[in-house]
Amino acid sequence: MAGEGQVLRAAREKKEWSYMETEETTKIRVRYIQALEEEEYGILPGTTYIKGYLRTYAKQLGLNPEEIMGLYNSSIFPEDKPVLESPPRLVKVRSLGVRPVILGSMAILVVVLVITIASLYQPGKKIASSPYSPPALPSAPITEAVKQVPSPQVVPNSENVAAATQDGLTAQLVFIQPCWIEVSVDGQSPFQGTFTAGTNKEVKGTSKIELLTLGNAGGLTVTLNGKTLPSLGKSGQVVHNVILTTDTLKSL
Repeated sequence: MAGEGQVLRAAREKKEWSYMETEETTKIRVRYIQALEEEEYGILPGTTYIKGYLRTYAKQLGLNPEEIMGLYNSSIFPEDKPVLESPPRLVKVRSLGVRPVILGSMAILVVVLVITIASLYQPGKKIASSPYSPPALPSAPITEAVKQVPSPQVVPNSENVAAATQDGLTAQLVFIQPCWIEVSVDGQSPFQGTFTAGTNKEVKGTSKIELLTLGNAGGLTVTLNGKTLPSLGKSGQVVHNVILTTDTLKSL
């Protein structure tokens, strides 16, 4: 402590004043008198009151108010100690030129993924063709070897083909690998989802069967009215808008 509180207490005790007597003389409340003597200035209302009470208390005790204020100021504003400055250190600044390139690449990748996912999960909506070709979706990891399901062997028969053409279209979908697929029949969307290896699915239509999206084109074998279609793509390749009609049968 700077000592102004001790000086005030010593002067009060020399006059043999109690706190109550001091309060009557100085008109300062007892709790504030004790705060001044203990230098606990946080109890008082503010700096203006502190300085006013110190001057009044010192004057009533017969002390020099300016000396008391000098002690108070030295306790509130201590002299600054010299600070030894250390020699400047060289700081290596890492080049941030690569960071914008990385951030830009990540942003482009996110946009591509969002466009791809949005195009896959819109049931019943035909995807418009565009010059942009979305990247292939990664196929699910397969821990065990997938049993290859042989494509059904159909003996060509002109009469059977003609009858099948007249009755409509029947597509046999044989999944030899896990594959996500979305199908439209005559403008309707009967189903979509992921099929595991070894699964068969029969689709019948009147004039048109559309394979809107194939998440793994190499994992699917298609037979239309008894005729096996050529491979629709490679394993893991995403293919859109494979249209099967009577004209498709004629080209096989």
